[in-house]
Amino acid sequence: MKHTDPRDFAPHSDDTHTVSPEEYVQLLHPQGVIGNPAVLIKNSEKPSQQFTRSPDGIVACLHALLDRTSFISLNRFKGTRCNSGLVSLNSLYVDLDYHNDPGWRAEGEEDVQAAVAGHLLMRGVSEPSFYLRTGRGLAAIWLIHSMPPAALSRWQAAIRALMDLLAPFGSDRSCNDPARVFRIPGTRNEKSGRVVQVSGGNCQRQDFDVLADQIFAAVGRPTRSELAERRKQRQERASGAPTMPRGLTQAERFEQIRKDLEAYRIHHGGVIPVGYRNTWLHFYATCLTHQSDTQAIEGHIQRAADTATPGLCQVETNAIIKQALAKSKLQACDNASESERYCYRGSTVAERLDVSADMARQLSMRQVMPAEERHRRKAERERARRAVQGSTSRDQYLLENSASRNKPWRNYGLGRSQYYARKKAGTLPELSVAPDRTGPCPLQGNHSGHRELCGPPTEAQQSETPVNRPIGNTSNTLATDR
Repeated sequence: MKHTDPRDFAPHSDDTHTVSPEEYVQLLHPQGVIGNPAVLIKNSEKPSQQFTRSPDGIVACLHALLDRTSFISLNRFKGTRCNSGLVSLNSLYVDLDYHNDPGWRAEGEEDVQAAVAGHLLMRGVSEPSFYLRTGRGLAAIWLIHSMPPAALSRWQAAIRALMDLLAPFGSDRSCNDPARVFRIPGTRNEKSGRVVQVSGGNCQRQDFDVLADQIFAAVGRPTRSELAERRKQRQERASGAPTMPRGLTQAERFEQIRKDLEAYRIHHGGVIPVGYRNTWLHFYATCLTHQSDTQAIEGHIQRAADTATPGLCQVETNAIIKQALAKSKLQACDNASESERYCYRGSTVAERLDVSADMARQLSMRQVMPAEERHRRKAERERARRAVQGSTSRDQYLLENSASRNKPWRNYGLGRSQYYARKKAGTLPELSVAPDRTGPCPLQGNHSGHRELCGPPTEAQQSETPVNRPIGNTSNTLATDR
C-alpha cells in the first residue's frame, strides 16, 4: 500500500515568486509603520554589529549589507533589539532545520518545500507569505497585521503550536522569541556557501486571529472562540453553583451546624470558654434563623445564653437576639449568594471557634470542621466509592502496571531505550507463547537424578564428558523461542 506523500498536495505553480532583497525588506517592513527593524552583522574577526534603523534607511544601505553576513528582524523595536524594546509584532515564523532529520537529510530544498506546503494545505493552514531558503535550512514566514507587545503571550502560543505542526520537518524549538533575526535574501551563508533567497509564498499579510485559529485547529487545540465559550460556561456554572454541600438545603445544613455547636459546648463541660461566648451564641442564633419556625426564636436564644454563656453580658445577648429577629424576617434562599440571611461556611465557624481537625473527628462533627478535614473526608468517600466499583488503589495499580518493575523490554530481547523507540514507532513484534521445554534426562549428563541412580561418574567418564556450552548467543535463543 502506498502511503500519502505531503508533496502530492503541494500547490503547483509554474512561476515561483521572485522577490528581490529590496522588495523583501519593503514587504516585511512597509513605510509609516510603528518602530524600526533591527539589523545584525556578523564579522569573522571583529565583534558583531547591531543597530535599528527605519525601513527606508535599511533599503538605502542594503547594497553594503549584501556583501556581508547580515540578518534582519521580522518584528520591530525601539532602541535595542530585545523583548523590553519590542514595539510591534509583525510576523509568525518557523525555522526548519530539515538537514538534522534523517528522513529529509538526503532530500533537496525543492522537495522539502513542496512537502511543507502540502503538509500545511492538508491541515487547513494558509500558505506562508515567504519561503526563505537560508543556505542550510528552510524558513516559513507569515506576515500579520501589526500587534502591540501586550499580545506577546498569544503570539508565543501560536509560535509554539506552529512548531508542533511542523515538527516532522525539524522545526527549531529555540526560534520562539520576538527578537529573532533571519538572513537577508541575497547574502551568502558562510557555512554552506549558498546564497539566501526567497523561493515562494503569496507575499500577503493575514489577520493574526484567523491564522492562529487555523494553526491551533491543525494541532488539535481549541481556537479562541472555543476557549471563550468554555470560559463562559465555567462562569455560568460558577455563578449558579450553590455554596453549600450538594443535596442539603440551607435549613438542613444549619441544623447540622447547630448540633455541632451543641457538641462543642458539651466538649467544654457544658459552658463555652471565655473569648468564644459571643461568637458561639451568634452562630447558634444564626442557625435558628434558618429554621421553619422562627416565632419563638427569642426564647430559644435566651435559654441557650443562660445555659452555655452564663457570664455573657445581657446587653450583648440582647444585641444578638435583636439581630437574629431582624434576619429571620428576611427572604431565605438555598443559594447562599442570593440569601439575605447570614450563611456561614462550616470552615468559617471552625476557624472562629478554633475547632481543629482532630476535634472535628473526635466529636463526629458533620459541618463545623477545617477545610483540610473536609477535603480529607471527601477523598476518603471517593476512595470508598471507587473501591465498591472495583477500582484498585494507586499503589496497587503501579505495582501491576509499572514498566519499571515489570521490564517488558526483556520479553522482546531488547534494551530499554530500543524498546521504547520501537514501541513509539509501532514496530514491536508480536509475542508468541513459547512451547514448554522438557528438562534434561535424568540418565544423561551430570544431572542430579543421574547421580542418584548411577552414582558419581568415574575419572574416565569425566574425561569423556564434553563440557556443556551454550549454543549461540542469548539474543538468538530468544528469537528462536519467539
